[in-house]
Amino acid sequence: MFKALRFFPLAVCLVAMAPMAQADDAATAAKVVGTWEGKWIFADMGGKLVVKIDAATGNVLKGSSVWYGTAVGDFSDTFTKAKVKGNKIEFPEPTMDFEATLSEDGTAMEGNWTSPIATGRLTLTKK
Repeated sequence: MFKALRFFPLAVCLVAMAPMAQADDAATAAKVVGTWEGKWIFADMGGKLVVKIDAATGNVLKGSSVWYGTAVGDFSDTFTKAKVKGNKIEFPEPTMDFEATLSEDGTAMEGNWTSPIATGRLTLTKK
């Protein structure tokens, strides 16, 4: 019985810290609301990328993106379930999914995008 009890303080700490992590994610989500501009890259090709994060509810983001100069031309996409987890943001979109890591100062992101037929890099800077 005593062996089981020695892990009790650790379990209590982990449970107590979970809301703090969620609060930090929500605070980060609120800070990234705004317009981000940068570029998408695929092999030796690339184009402009504009991401508008319109709203944050908890750690969930809603907004849109415009991808310029792709093989199918310019197109827009929306996201309603992007999630902030620490300094990472995952943007599931109907056409292009992407994930990015936020810089320490919160003014830049870089990461990867994925479509049904290709994948590449992206960089964004907050305007």
